[in-house]
Amino acid sequence: MRVKHVVPVTLALVVLMGVVAPPVRADVSFEGFYQSLSPHGSWLVSAQLGRVWQPRECGRGWNPYYDGRWEYADVGWTWVSDYSWGAIPYHYGTWTVDPRFGWVWVPGYTWAPAWVSFRTGPDYIGWAPVAPSFSVGVSFASYAPPTDAFVFVPTRDFTARTIRTRVIGESQARLIVNETRPVDNLVLQHNIIVNRGPDVRVVEAATRHKISVTAVESLPRVAPFSNVRRTQLAISPERTRHAVRAAEPMRALPASSHPSRGTSKADTGKSVKHPKQQLKKKTSGDHGQPKKERRAS
Repeated sequence: MRVKHVVPVTLALVVLMGVVAPPVRADVSFEGFYQSLSPHGSWLVSAQLGRVWQPRECGRGWNPYYDGRWEYADVGWTWVSDYSWGAIPYHYGTWTVDPRFGWVWVPGYTWAPAWVSFRTGPDYIGWAPVAPSFSVGVSFASYAPPTDAFVFVPTRDFTARTIRTRVIGESQARLIVNETRPVDNLVLQHNIIVNRGPDVRVVEAATRHKISVTAVESLPRVAPFSNVRRTQLAISPERTRHAVRAAEPMRALPASSHPSRGTSKADTGKSVKHPKQQLKKKTSGDHGQPKKERRAS
């Protein structure tokens, strides 16, 4: 008789102990991104991409990959941003130039050490964010970033602590693009996105410095979690059966169904108040009293 109760009890223990792990995507969501990034910039509506985010730092001559550094981790070349908000936009989703707004971040829900495409040559290394339509396993040539999106530095300065001061000027960078070749090293290994990027031996020879491999969990601002665990960066096995995309654009929502309170920017570029704020302003003049109907004469 006891045998009949073994299966239900075992299943209950499995669920309680967390053996059946929930999908990692439960840890990140658009609502979470919205709340975390709103204090640091504006949410906009792109005609092509829907909801996108732009940091306050964005301005003339700004590039999302000027302020930070490259670290070689056990998941490949990892971008460590100097910005306090950098844990989300540099490891989920991707950056692109919107025709109207300029540089914007397009939300995505799959973690990567860096969603970038590299180009390497004899003397220079460059990188640019992958296109919003990019999927892992698809040739970079199909979704190659525009050449003017690439940031180039001399190979000897690739691991510099401050990239901005080593960046090659735009006019020279246009020439360097033709002297470099793309490096297609964004792959899925053990359910985690890996970006091997430039050959470590080439970088070591140019910098004359031995590059040590760092555990990605020990690097700052690589994920929006207080204590980063490898399992939080992994993709659930069932998702690996389909194309893994860098970004998953979200359509613009009506103001009444916005995921969070506060203000956002609509496609007009103007601040749009939350419906409750609009309602409060509307009723403040008449103190909530209904208006008298005007009778027809």
